Amino acid sequence: MKPKQGSKVSSSGLPSKWLACRQHIPGVIVPLYAAERLTHDVVMHLYFIHQGQTPVRPDTAPVDAQTMVHGWQDPVRLSDWLTGMGHSHNSSFPMEGEALPGIDDFEALVILDGPQRLSLSEENQPAATRQALRLQRKLIRRALNSNRPILGIGLGARLIAEQLGAIVSPAVVPQRGWVSLTRSNECPLGLPVEFEALVWHEEICGLPEDCELLASGEHTPIAGFCWDGGRVVALNFHPNLDAAATASRLEERPAPAQGSGVQSGEALLADPKRFDHQAALLDRLMLDWLSS
Repeated sequence: MKPKQGSKVSSSGLPSKWLACRQHIPGVIVPLYAAERLTHDVVMHLYFIHQGQTPVRPDTAPVDAQTMVHGWQDPVRLSDWLTGMGHSHNSSFPMEGEALPGIDDFEALVILDGPQRLSLSEENQPAATRQALRLQRKLIRRALNSNRPILGIGLGARLIAEQLGAIVSPAVVPQRGWVSLTRSNECPLGLPVEFEALVWHEEICGLPEDCELLASGEHTPIAGFCWDGGRVVALNFHPNLDAAATASRLEERPAPAQGSGVQSGEALLADPKRFDHQAALLDRLMLDWLSS
């Protein structure tokens, strides 16, 4: 982490306002923060944990972010937002056998979405998937026991929920489409009271103990939650996706032709303004998350 001039840093290298007394709850250490919170004047280094493959690029193109062909499992708008705010980031692709970062390699962690299902028994998962998920669970536990911000989206959110004691199970009504969500009364983030979001999941999770519900909607009782005053945020919707990434997901994993929670591909992409609204929602979420 690179605090701006005037920021107080402890001997551990973390801003002094991150340090806190801690007490144990089953399997997790709970930071008890003082009234002073982390403000957004700190430049941070984040790590993205991907669930897919390294983005491809045209063979003749130079290696840079602009020539990468990003799909729905990539950070998409997240990386642009972080770069625009002056933060740096790296990526790890554990499903390809890449090593995960150590706890000292990042100041904040983002676990991205993927098609893997946590509700499947391990014997029904490929060996590489089993190993990658085991390593991610271990990293998440270590990050929860640290003072580092953690964000999970989709599969990443469910992995966080698992480590906080919630059960992940198949969704009775799979969700793919635009839904109206209502912010909960206990939500500590600056979400609108009512907002539209893109949901896409075939699994659900319970609300972990000591977590605050962010929002809910029809067939999506837990659209997200946070823990430790907003340091840990789990989203079961996808404000990071743009229209191109959504089209990529439709191509790879076409929506079923019917189902009460499923919208057609045409309906998902029909109104570009919906994705513009998601960008504004992401901005609000990211500012609150990294300032919590």
